Amino acid sequence: MIDPPKILDILLAHRYRWIVPTVVITIAAVGYALLKPSMWSASQTLVLREVSIGGLDRPGAFARPEDMKTAQETIQTIARSREVVARTLEEIGPPPTGWLSSAPNDWPNADNISAYRNYISVGSPSGTEFGTTEIFSIHVEAESPERAALFATTLCDQLDQQLEQVRDHKAKSVVAELEESERLAAEVLNRSTEKISKLEAEVGRDLAELRILNESGSGDGNLRQQFVQVEAELRGARDQQQSNDQLLSLLEAAAANPQELLATPNSLLNSQPALRRLKDGLVDAQLRTAQLQGTRTADHPAVRSALESEKEVRDHLFKEIAIAVRGLKAERSVLKQRIEGYARQRDQISGRMVDLAEVRASYGNLENEVRQRSEKLTEVQRDLADARSSLAAAHATSLLTRVGLPEVSDYPVGPSRKIIVAAGVFGGLVCGLGILFLTTHPAQLTEPAQTAPTAVGGANEAVEDAAPQSIRKLSFTDALIHLANRASHANPR
Repeated sequence: MIDPPKILDILLAHRYRWIVPTVVITIAAVGYALLKPSMWSASQTLVLREVSIGGLDRPGAFARPEDMKTAQETIQTIARSREVVARTLEEIGPPPTGWLSSAPNDWPNADNISAYRNYISVGSPSGTEFGTTEIFSIHVEAESPERAALFATTLCDQLDQQLEQVRDHKAKSVVAELEESERLAAEVLNRSTEKISKLEAEVGRDLAELRILNESGSGDGNLRQQFVQVEAELRGARDQQQSNDQLLSLLEAAAANPQELLATPNSLLNSQPALRRLKDGLVDAQLRTAQLQGTRTADHPAVRSALESEKEVRDHLFKEIAIAVRGLKAERSVLKQRIEGYARQRDQISGRMVDLAEVRASYGNLENEVRQRSEKLTEVQRDLADARSSLAAAHATSLLTRVGLPEVSDYPVGPSRKIIVAAGVFGGLVCGLGILFLTTHPAQLTEPAQTAPTAVGGANEAVEDAAPQSIRKLSFTDALIHLANRASHANPR
């Protein structure tokens, strides 16, 4: 069992073993607390927006949360980049020198840039995940409150400039790429336009008909209407020629026998109104003569007058038949020429329609090709206009909006000097006590075992307590040797 008085005796007997480490570590802590520079923190709240070019539905707003997170991660990388930190340190200058330090000659060097990069962090507002809101903060640390505020302001200025350069380089790259795409699209469109122009020149006067045929797809164009009209005219001329041929045959037969004319249908005589009237007059004269002969004698003046009228009508009819025959023969010749003209016109229109049908598919493909490439060129030109607008806006606008001024902390960052000294005292004391108890034999920390009373010697023999063993003092070197031996016994390997 551990004996507290013996522990106290050991502390007093070997006081230098724990006092010296405690004093040394305390002095080191005091020196660190005195020499350690006080760092102050400052934070600048920023609002990020999206580029408005090309997003007219919601100008300045991110379409997706992933885009906003990507943009903030890009800003985080740029803010801690070596170039931005170096330019910021060049502008704010070196920190104030202390009584043990001198002003650096090559400010900022690689060590300064690496150290200050660790003092920069980009985070989101408290309670939110980084990249989920348009608001974020840039946190910096510096040697004084004024320097921390200046560091935050200058860093935001350099971040704006670097973002402007990044947007400028990106926009220039996109513009160059789109200009090349525009050139290639224009060349392809020109080749397609030359092909369709050559085909249209071959089509000639039927170009409008080909375009109508290609656009409507029904085939009911002007050329088709002309073909139908000519076909109808040709059919009518042939029908008229057939009727005239039949009428001519009847009239030639009636020239020898007028009774044949009376059996001719009136539909055939529609083209010969005078002949039709004479036919009707002859029929009327014959009826009147028959009526008179039925009531009077053949020598009756009325009957003789009727017979004379009938004869006169028949004579006129013979003359008119001869005239009609000559007219029908002349009209047959005219109709023949008209039929031949209609047939040639129909064949020409049919040939033109066949030619258009042959080139319709290739013309439709070329027209679709030209339309698609024209739309592609229009799309590239629209993107190129947006890219050029972005290039112009990269120098005129900023994507970052600052919310107020930098907020500087009220107290330095990290533990104060008092806490550092107290921690040094406590650590030194723990280290000294550890060294003390590691270099002390365990038997010196426990009570000696009590001896049992003997039955020999009678009632007068008393029980005596074991006398405490004397504590053997060891030097610091002997204590270290003793500690090494104990360690070797504890680890036999």
